[in-house]
Amino acid sequence: MRLPASAAILTAMAVGTVLVLAGCATTSSEPSASGTAGGTDTIRTTIDIPAGFDPSKTASLPDYVAARYGFDTLVRKDESGLVPGLATEWTSTPTSATFTLRQDATCDDGTPITPTVVKKSLDYLAAASTASPVAVTVFGPGNTPEVTADDAAHTVKVELPNPNSDLVPGLSIASAGVICPAGLADPEKLNAGPVKGANSGPYVLTDQRPGVSYTFTLRDDYKAWPTWRTAVPGKPAKTIVFTVSADPTATSNLVLNGQLDIAKINAESMSRFESGGYSVSVNRFSDFYVVFNERPGSVFADPAARKAVAQAIDRTAFERVASKGTGEVSTWLSQKATPCVTDDSSFLIPTDPTAAAAVLKGKRIRIVGPRVVGTNGAGNQFVQETLAAAGADVKLDNVDVGTWIGRVFGAPDTWDLTIFADLNFVGSLGSPLPFFIGPTIDKGGANLGAVDNPGVVEGFMAARAATDDAGRCAGYQSAIRALVSDADAVPLVNDPFIYAVRKGFSVQMLGGALDDPILRVTG
Repeated sequence: MRLPASAAILTAMAVGTVLVLAGCATTSSEPSASGTAGGTDTIRTTIDIPAGFDPSKTASLPDYVAARYGFDTLVRKDESGLVPGLATEWTSTPTSATFTLRQDATCDDGTPITPTVVKKSLDYLAAASTASPVAVTVFGPGNTPEVTADDAAHTVKVELPNPNSDLVPGLSIASAGVICPAGLADPEKLNAGPVKGANSGPYVLTDQRPGVSYTFTLRDDYKAWPTWRTAVPGKPAKTIVFTVSADPTATSNLVLNGQLDIAKINAESMSRFESGGYSVSVNRFSDFYVVFNERPGSVFADPAARKAVAQAIDRTAFERVASKGTGEVSTWLSQKATPCVTDDSSFLIPTDPTAAAAVLKGKRIRIVGPRVVGTNGAGNQFVQETLAAAGADVKLDNVDVGTWIGRVFGAPDTWDLTIFADLNFVGSLGSPLPFFIGPTIDKGGANLGAVDNPGVVEGFMAARAATDDAGRCAGYQSAIRALVSDADAVPLVNDPFIYAVRKGFSVQMLGGALDDPILRVTG
């Protein structure tokens, strides 16, 4: 099936969404690392295989991570909110944002990062010819920005035709990293590997063995470290070697035998690092929730059937299966630290297995789920078994991510229910909502299940047009309440990203920044 252009973009966004197989002290600068942690100035860690190195083309988690090290953004995330990156200060409205740039930032060939340099990079990100899968995430649906630069005043202004109160947080994600003129001059080469003078960030890609390892080297001339409010211990490594290791068990062994310093592991392996000077870093990461196919012909065109699924699923039991006690049971489709999330759970449909069975008995349900939902898709299997126990005739296709995308985004007549794995890079309560409003995928929109819920649309639009945080939160909260209370979605769990860390090293993901692991040498 050939998707319309906008639907193809959303499909690429989905790849990034589900490929998870990947004290306040203010510091305005960070010196390069000295020989520590046993005399090393190198960090050896893990990554999945990046598809490319152009930040505007990020389509999966490793793409985002690679972009973060090579390309700086205007703002960054911290535990207390956004902090300065390339911009020292900013003001914003729902339709515009103006940034004042720092004056000591340069590209890796010495080119000053001026407002004009930033403008050209943002224009490239937004251009239809770039076909960026993340421009809609940064600028909002239906928005092509007008970017103006004032080099004399050191300012960049971004103006939108439609309101998007999440514009500034959107510009914090790695995909909005500033590409310097040398990179824009040869985008194809940039996506394939290093281009001298392309990088605005602290590191440059100096060696790559595709599918095996990727080496990033710290620039000697780099000065533009973010102004963190949270203490970031240690020093940046002079060299970071990312090794591809998709098997969490093998990865754990590599840490234990000293071949890796920081590595992603699964929850089952955490106990292996309880002694020997190791530490484990558990970070909020992927939001799992149920999405229904509500098109005519699907069993879930019936609201009673959707409500019955919500009544059948024990979310706490799902967490034990999918996240092994390391997850966070969800209410709002986003982790608890997301701005606008509250403790209110009054809009949840209560668990009631007896009522669920009265509706689901004999119903035929087709589930398709990506195997990233728990180890080998254990979360998908839990949902299958739960609905089967309620009397439904359930068929589960527990598939790889690529197959899942093809089915959910390209073949809507082949599934009734899916467990969605959402990577909320922007960190907004509104981030999941475009998947439930507007035209369906086959009509060029983002609406996965053909949901028609006016309350969701009204809340989303009100939040996007809000002029303050209170109005934005009220809009998003109203939309999520309508979505969940009407059983158009069922929140499940936030699944963590778990690092095993050798003594002498540290890793932080501040403010829920999924694409910004801060790796440091501390010993």
